[in-house]
Amino acid sequence: MAGTLTVTQAACHIPELWSSETRDAVEATVVAAGLVDQDTVSALKGGPGDTLNIPYISNPTASTKSANTNISLEVIGPSSAEASQVFTVATHQYVAFGVENITDVQSKTNLRSKYTTKAGYVLAAATDTNLHTLPQSFSNTVGTLGVEPTFDNWLRASQYLDDANAPEEDRFIIVRPATYYAMRKLDQFVNADYTASLGKMGTGRSRVGTIFGSVPVYKTTLVRAASAGQADNWYCHKRGVYYCSQQLKSTSDWVIERDTTVVLMTHIYGYAEALQPPITAGGGAATDVFNSVVYGTS
Repeated sequence: MAGTLTVTQAACHIPELWSSETRDAVEATVVAAGLVDQDTVSALKGGPGDTLNIPYISNPTASTKSANTNISLEVIGPSSAEASQVFTVATHQYVAFGVENITDVQSKTNLRSKYTTKAGYVLAAATDTNLHTLPQSFSNTVGTLGVEPTFDNWLRASQYLDDANAPEEDRFIIVRPATYYAMRKLDQFVNADYTASLGKMGTGRSRVGTIFGSVPVYKTTLVRAASAGQADNWYCHKRGVYYCSQQLKSTSDWVIERDTTVVLMTHIYGYAEALQPPITAGGGAATDVFNSVVYGTS
């Protein structure tokens, strides 16, 4: 209709509004760093030093005493000398950004606060991502990549820890979501006829149940997927992996020549498989027997 005032003609009178709420990027669940062994390597926390030697203690040999014969002293340890594992702190990661004064003054959103929080998450997730590279090297492997683990697979992974005489307490499982939902298809983990003794799978964001009585199960997308549809899930004891957060530091400073607040967050840490001396009398090679990777789906 002639003479109608359209939004095009009235564009200068129609404001654009900005929400006070922001739509933040999603964050994965960070769990691995909190489950593995930080105590053994705590001497490096806060510095100084970048290397810790962890000595082994082997089991001695029980000898039979013959009548009227002298006792022979045993040479302790493999090859007449105890060995040790070398642990190093060598990973240094950071997030850095600046907010110009004019941006800070004119922005409706507290951008410095928002991005500082995100920086903390990013460094934590990067640490867990690095820890999740370890299962690809675990010696105990169960199942098939890209195939949902069976109940027998979970039994075998648990048996590996039993065979290694790993303590019952402080065992844990970390899986990708697809593997978690595969576990929920197993009668032994959801049917009331079994769950009283075998554990129970539930719902949740992080810890999603227990199996075999007391082994907690955690779910996160940070579990390594070597290829599409695959997952390197953990079934481990706490003492199967070392992790030391030597320093996590946040610093901010005013840069005069840029009229900008600069924020820097850094993390210095180390991580490694923990090798276990064998039960064999007289010693022997230490191996990663406290860890199992359960291949699955993603």
